[in-house]
Amino acid sequence: MTAESRHPRADEGLRQQLHGIFYDLWRFGSHALVGWRPSRLGIEIITVPKARLFADHGRHLAVFGESGLMAGGALDEAARLLEAQPVELRLERPIGPGPGEIPYALVEQAFQLFTVAKTQHRAVLLMDIVGFSKAAPEQQAAQLTSLEFSLNLAEEMARAHGLGVSFRRTTTGDGFYVWNERSGLRADIDFFCAVAIFQILFAALRRTATDAGAVPALRLCLSIGSHFLYHQPRKDGSDGGAFIVGDVTIQVARLIGTALPEQILVGDFRRPLGLGHGLCDSETFLRAVSERLATLKELRVLGYRIDRVSFYLTGPREADGRHAPVLITITDKHGFEHRCYNAKLNAFAEQGEPYYCGLQHGELASPAPV
Repeated sequence: MTAESRHPRADEGLRQQLHGIFYDLWRFGSHALVGWRPSRLGIEIITVPKARLFADHGRHLAVFGESGLMAGGALDEAARLLEAQPVELRLERPIGPGPGEIPYALVEQAFQLFTVAKTQHRAVLLMDIVGFSKAAPEQQAAQLTSLEFSLNLAEEMARAHGLGVSFRRTTTGDGFYVWNERSGLRADIDFFCAVAIFQILFAALRRTATDAGAVPALRLCLSIGSHFLYHQPRKDGSDGGAFIVGDVTIQVARLIGTALPEQILVGDFRRPLGLGHGLCDSETFLRAVSERLATLKELRVLGYRIDRVSFYLTGPREADGRHAPVLITITDKHGFEHRCYNAKLNAFAEQGEPYYCGLQHGELASPAPV
């Protein structure tokens, strides 16, 4: 029997066994599993207290990689950097690609729930419901339901149009952090496009809602940056959810605290274009997003085709009629400065009124240009 012909129930049983082993090493979340490799008896694993891992992460960034499998001497090198001793655990069967062996992919799937990964560049959206704390509990529940519905529908529509997105989210109480499970430049562009689809859908929902209080005004902030990602595995083998924290989440949280109702902010970021291609800034990235949106054909909202979508950074009108984006500096409550742009999204349907999302530059309350 080959690895490809394994019975799903057998694989699930193996995954549950591995989950139980890793769960014990995880120690209720106090430790992170850093790396593994097959051994003669079963598997060797490095596990480190999370507090120590975060305290000195700059010295061993390699241990925050997306894969836990460390072949050859990679595990020994990671153990040396972390001053940790690998633990060898006996398994009923060896790990490998052969008949009767435990597939590498199955081990990796179970292992990932107990790791801490760091991503250098990922697009993240923070959305905040305006006036949420003043609403009655029933209205709050209705508002979060409207957001969840719109996010789910936007993700489905984005996938149907060929965008590579898989939304993950965590609640902030009065909104959500949302990010793309996929990473990379194309994934970030596609995520911005999916957020544009969400904004159009939500604007349409607000326009047609019979209960205006159930579809609230929002504040949005988008940016790209680094973050850590970890999971909350449960003892029964399930995943309690993913969480992100890092430079990008701090930035969007600080920025959205100063955003006006219905405003869209885009952080000031630099993102690599790929090997040998340098960096792009927020303005260049938004142009790439607009070009990608222009390729989406037969995008429909309320049954009407969206003919054109314009997603751009705002600024005052210049003599030649163009708008030069204005970089805005915001000082948070801790005295730290954060830079961002005001963004606007306009969608024009084949019939009916256009959807205008965000604020025009002239509607801003005294932006502070750099």
